[in-house]
Amino acid sequence: MHPNQETVVELVIQKSKFIGILIPFNGNLKEQLEKIKMQYKKATHYCYAFSYQQEEGVHDDKEPAKTAGIPILQMIKKYKLENTLLVVVRYFGGIKLGVGGLIRAYQKTAEEVIQKATLIPFHEKYRIVVKLPYEKLDKLKYLLQDETILNLDFHEQVTVTALVRSEKKQELVKNFQVLSISKDFYE
Repeated sequence: MHPNQETVVELVIQKSKFIGILIPFNGNLKEQLEKIKMQYKKATHYCYAFSYQQEEGVHDDKEPAKTAGIPILQMIKKYKLENTLLVVVRYFGGIKLGVGGLIRAYQKTAEEVIQKATLIPFHEKYRIVVKLPYEKLDKLKYLLQDETILNLDFHEQVTVTALVRSEKKQELVKNFQVLSISKDFYE
């Protein structure tokens, strides 16, 4: 699952304001964080966790080690989210929460924003390059009618690059000359 759009929640815990922002993650961490920092200027902390393809990352942004990023990541894992960035912005309210209090506050904010979000299924797709004679092109186009054709290259034979679901990949491997296959991730 992954969020289909940005979702925001705001909680006040012991006079500190926690703003949870759940974002479909495109892999460009710097760009997405800069946007949030511009939107929530003067915040004390911008803590986050992300899951992108097979990669994960966390950042505590000057909170005590393991009190923010890891609790946020635990919520991403609990809800099995992919290609997701979850940022919790904190405006310090003057009361220290302690290690346990911080962990609970970041987890609660992360979980509430996930529960509020509209999550959609995440589909694994494959980028496949197939070479075929011209007379088989109509058959291939029929097979790929619900898939995404990225490129058609016409020379002595036709080379087709497409994004396909797993079951279509098996059909293509069985029926055509496959030049390359790589795993990709799309909704």
